[in-house]
Amino acid sequence: MKRKVSITLLIIGFLSSFLLSQQSDAKEAPKPPHRVAYLTFDDGPNSSVERILSILDKYHAKATFFMLNNNMKLHQSSVKKMVANGHGVACHGVTHDKNKFYKSPTSAANEMKTCLATLKKITKTTSIMIRVPYGSKPYMTAPYRKEMDHYGYKMWDWNVDSLDWKWLNGSKTANYTIQQIKNLQRRGISPIILFHDKPTTADGLPAVLKYLKDNGYELKLLTNTMKPYNFWNLRKI
Repeated sequence: MKRKVSITLLIIGFLSSFLLSQQSDAKEAPKPPHRVAYLTFDDGPNSSVERILSILDKYHAKATFFMLNNNMKLHQSSVKKMVANGHGVACHGVTHDKNKFYKSPTSAANEMKTCLATLKKITKTTSIMIRVPYGSKPYMTAPYRKEMDHYGYKMWDWNVDSLDWKWLNGSKTANYTIQQIKNLQRRGISPIILFHDKPTTADGLPAVLKYLKDNGYELKLLTNTMKPYNFWNLRKI
């Protein structure tokens, strides 16, 4: 009798352990697949840059900043911090005026030459990455692209536009951006996200970063050695 009781207790104990382990396994959510996303910020550095850098640091996220010449001069400590924190630094030109920038292929290239020289002076690093004002279409026609190629510049566009210049609050920026990321995610395409250095962008940034982290994205910077994505040479990145 005692032996039967012992065997019964042993079986009950085994079944209890098995059921507990099954419940524990069921509670563990499957890990999302590894993905890569690229955050980019245009038009800065501006008054929101320090807040943006702080948010990126909190989420262990890297980004690439396409900056304007005169803004870099005004916020040199922030530009140096970008490099110190391992972010990518690049140029967006001098004037951001399409009538001046696109006056000729030479004027466009000269703006980038000036901007990149300022960046090197401030950071002691060399960048050949550029993003032209308003993107490479329709203004960057063949003669303009040829001039940029002559200097070896790497021209980057984007495949997710946050439209953060349009929205009046950060939640709209975040929701619109996340929806585009989801669309690319279904197609297996890494998002290259266009943001701007704005207060409302900083407001919405945590929600975007949380979504990316929760869905297995590693947030990496663009580099001089990468083949750039642009509207004239669309490709999967």
